[in-house]
Amino acid sequence: MKPLEYWKPETFEISSFHFKLDERKGRTYRTSGSDNTGLCSYTYNELGFRGDSIKKEGFKVMSFGCSNTEGVAVNGNETWPARFTSLIPNGVDFNFGTGGRSNDFIVRCLLTYYDVIKPDLILIMYPSPLRREIYTKDGGIEPFMTTVSWGYLKQTDDGIKTQEHLTYLQNDNEDFINWYKNHLLIKYFLESKKCNWLWNGHFGIPMDYNEFNRFDGDYGKYIDFGVDNRHPGPKHNKEYATKLFNHIYINFNEYLPSEVIGLKSKII
Repeated sequence: MKPLEYWKPETFEISSFHFKLDERKGRTYRTSGSDNTGLCSYTYNELGFRGDSIKKEGFKVMSFGCSNTEGVAVNGNETWPARFTSLIPNGVDFNFGTGGRSNDFIVRCLLTYYDVIKPDLILIMYPSPLRREIYTKDGGIEPFMTTVSWGYLKQTDDGIKTQEHLTYLQNDNEDFINWYKNHLLIKYFLESKKCNWLWNGHFGIPMDYNEFNRFDGDYGKYIDFGVDNRHPGPKHNKEYATKLFNHIYINFNEYLPSEVIGLKSKII
């Protein structure tokens, strides 16, 4: 497939080697990523992501991130995007979080689906900057991490060579600049759309790079874990979502629908 086909809603893919997005659309599974326990339910909407149906109307919240946002090891109503949206009357949860993915992926996903969803608010929890998305010479698209190789990068001769070369080129400065370019693209794109948004830089964005709409909210201080004993659990997601909501209510009240006025005492 040609590279730009991966930037269109009708031909979007999470990766080309590992699985196809069509395999998730409108289906429910009992495993995801590091969760092989069978204890959680993973239901995906018509687009192949967690959250509400794209037919649902209301105050639309798009969330982006990696497995912590997708909610690996918790049920669909226990993710932090679902918890956050539940605090908003008539809130609609569009959770585009995807395990193991990068800030490159977030940009591609956001720009691809923005006009499909037409959100009222966007929340981004940036994954580690060392992650990337690469376009292979045979027309594929694959996730890349210097610390982990999987799929194409582990199971093909060309992929193994690519992993070695990319790992050699990786360094902290390169990682930060790659994130920064993605961040600026998102920033100016959403400004052009006049869409409100906040972002979390807990996973490796230095605190000396701060902006008015950054909110980390002590996310890394887990108070419980999901069923895989690795990812944050239901209590932690609920606490973070509440902190995020309160932060927006106090500092960016205009980001929320008018129905929220008067709820402060019930939530804080």
